[in-house]
Amino acid sequence: MSGETGTLVLVGAAIGLAGAGISAIFAVFHGKVMGQFKAYDLLRDEVAPMRGLVGAVVVVILGMLIPQTMFWGEYEFQTIATMSPASTLTHVWPTTGLFGFEMDTGFKAIIVAVCKLIAISFTVAGGYRGGFIFPFFATGAALGRALCSVFPWIPVPLACLSFAAGINVGITRTSLATPVILCFLAGEMNAMSGVLAASLVSLFATGYMPFLKTQVPRADLTNSLFANLDLDPVIKKESHNHDEEDIPAEKVPLNV
Repeated sequence: MSGETGTLVLVGAAIGLAGAGISAIFAVFHGKVMGQFKAYDLLRDEVAPMRGLVGAVVVVILGMLIPQTMFWGEYEFQTIATMSPASTLTHVWPTTGLFGFEMDTGFKAIIVAVCKLIAISFTVAGGYRGGFIFPFFATGAALGRALCSVFPWIPVPLACLSFAAGINVGITRTSLATPVILCFLAGEMNAMSGVLAASLVSLFATGYMPFLKTQVPRADLTNSLFANLDLDPVIKKESHNHDEEDIPAEKVPLNV
C-alpha cells in the first residue's frame, strides 16, 4: 500500500467488526468440538493417543482436500494472501492435494477460510501444537481475498491484515501487538492505521466473550464503555468536622 485515507481506516474498522463476528462463530464451534471430545472422554491424559488420532484424522483429511489449510500458517500465508498456485506451498506434498484444489476465486477463498477454522479447532482439541495466532492470520488472509473479489477497490493488504487482526483479537485480546506483528511481518506499515482500527473494534465488540480459560472480562473495557465522567467535580474540604459542606472545585482557594 502506498498510503491510507480516512475512508480506508473506516473500511479497516468495518472489516474488524466482521472479523469479530467470525471469531464469535469460531468460539461457539470450538466449544461444541471440545464438548464432543469431553462427551467421549477423550480429554484425559490416559487416552491422549486416541485424542490425538481423532484430531489428526480431521486435520489430515482437510489437508488432503484443501492443501492450503495444512500446518501452522506462517509459510502458507504468502500463498493464500497472493492467491498463488498451490505449487508454491512450502511444506505440502503433493501440493495440489488429492483433487488439484486451487484458491483462484473468491468462493474458493471462503472454502479455504472455513476449512482452516475447522482445522484449527481440531488441532487444538487433539492436543497438537500450533495454537491460534498464525492459523488465524492465514484464515484472515483467505477471507480478505474473498472480500477483495467482491469489492476490488479495497487494497488487498488492508483486507487481509484487517481480517486477520479482527479474528485474532476477538480470541486472544492482543489488540496492540496484533497489528504491529501483522504489518511489520508483511512489510505493510502503511496499513497500520486501518489494521489498528480493526483490532480495536474487534476488541470492544468481543470484550465480554472470554474464550481462553485464563481470560476474564477486561475491566478497562468496562471503564471505557461505561465510565461516569464528572465534568463538575467536587473537592471535599479537609476537615475533621463532618458537618461542613463539600466545596465545588471552582470555589476552592488557591494556596500560594
